[in-house]
Amino acid sequence: MLQAKSLFAEDIKKHPYLFLNIVFGFFPISFIIGTLIVNINLLLFCCLGIYYLKSKIITTKFDFLIKIIFLFFLAVFFSTSLSLAKTIYFEGYEAANIDRFVKSILFFRFFLFLIIIYLLNKFNFLSFKYFFLTGAFASAFISIDIIYQYFFGVNIFGLANQIEDAYYGKLTLERFATRNASFFGDEFIAGGYIQRFAFFSIFFTILVFKNNKYVQFVSAVALICILGTGIIFSGNRMPFASFLFGLLLIFLLNIKIKKILFLSIITLILLLKFIISSNAGYKNLYSSFYGKVKNVITAPFKNSEDIFLYRVIENSKINEKNPVKQKTTFTAVKFQSPQKRLFLTAIDTWKLNKIFGNGIKSFRVDCGKIDQDDVNITEDLIPGKKQRLCSNHPHNYYLEILTEMGVVGLIIIFVIAMLFIIFVFRNFKLFKQISFNNFLLLSATISLILEVQPFKTSGSLFTTNNATYIILIGSIILSYKTILKIKVK
Repeated sequence: MLQAKSLFAEDIKKHPYLFLNIVFGFFPISFIIGTLIVNINLLLFCCLGIYYLKSKIITTKFDFLIKIIFLFFLAVFFSTSLSLAKTIYFEGYEAANIDRFVKSILFFRFFLFLIIIYLLNKFNFLSFKYFFLTGAFASAFISIDIIYQYFFGVNIFGLANQIEDAYYGKLTLERFATRNASFFGDEFIAGGYIQRFAFFSIFFTILVFKNNKYVQFVSAVALICILGTGIIFSGNRMPFASFLFGLLLIFLLNIKIKKILFLSIITLILLLKFIISSNAGYKNLYSSFYGKVKNVITAPFKNSEDIFLYRVIENSKINEKNPVKQKTTFTAVKFQSPQKRLFLTAIDTWKLNKIFGNGIKSFRVDCGKIDQDDVNITEDLIPGKKQRLCSNHPHNYYLEILTEMGVVGLIIIFVIAMLFIIFVFRNFKLFKQISFNNFLLLSATISLILEVQPFKTSGSLFTTNNATYIILIGSIILSYKTILKIKVK
């Protein structure tokens, strides 16, 4: 632990901007507490940043990538303004449209957040070490808490999962028996949280024990298994798949921890196999995952009625007394997936305004506009009709950008993505080196890849938590020139 102390002791004694760094480092914890605290944390940090930077925010010349990112925010505002003007002209005044317009203006706060982080780091006001530390410990703590909750029914502080029986009714046991929320209350998103900060935790452990190879090996493997098991017991399957994919990406980078990663991946696969063989609920949950992932990827290319393979527990009942002997069968079901229906709905709503989209948070409104005689937007399938589905958002970042910002928004995102890919290839050699700065950059890069990869379902890009997280991780990558110049003892 002497290595960890050396990373932070100097800052505690000499850093005149310690409070600023603590506020920034609090973000991983604020995600656990809730959206209100995230907003307060964001506001406080931006106020502190403006106070320290003053005129530097206006006088600094920004890189091309930051200008492109600003163009994205400008496109959000323009598409929403255009949608508002068209709606008022053809349909009249509606409070909901004004609300969306205001939100498009408030969305600029995330760009302000981005440039404040970038400039604070550039001018040596901000260090990412505290964020690295809190992200590392928070993900490990939530993982341990979920494992504890799985075995004892409550988390470490005695809190049980908050499920309203009146709302979920008979589906409660079937739907949530395999899920554990830890400190997230009635939101079963703990697995996604762990996955988002897991790689900061892994690299922090490897860095702390870098002078003792045996302790480093054992502690890193144990931590990876704890993180993976926590995600499994959270019941969030996509984060577990993303976590394994992230480990594989690091393995392919050929840095000097291949043995740790190889043993960890094998151990996690064996752990998953043991869990699903001894618990019928998890067996049913994870056995259907392959089919669902395949369905998401191939959804645009399937016929209107999809053959979808599920592993179904016989009689739809869980044998709690002897889950190991639970009989299961593969059943082929004629079914059109919600993912495909949302995809088709996003395409239909995009056609309402192909160039600039329909404005921020418009999907929930515009999906009702396609409800015609030959279209079904209800949850139940109606033969002979086009099967569509309404929701608050399309559950995919890129579909959301397409329908709400049009082709213009998607082109901007593709330009940003290409610049990010070029950055990864240009700095590939740096990812192989074991140092704090390189591990910080690698953690952020892997986390961002997992967050924005297109073949996954997601929340809305325009929510506070998702936008804040993407800006946090993206700002670290944007600051890479400054990060790599600083040597951490």
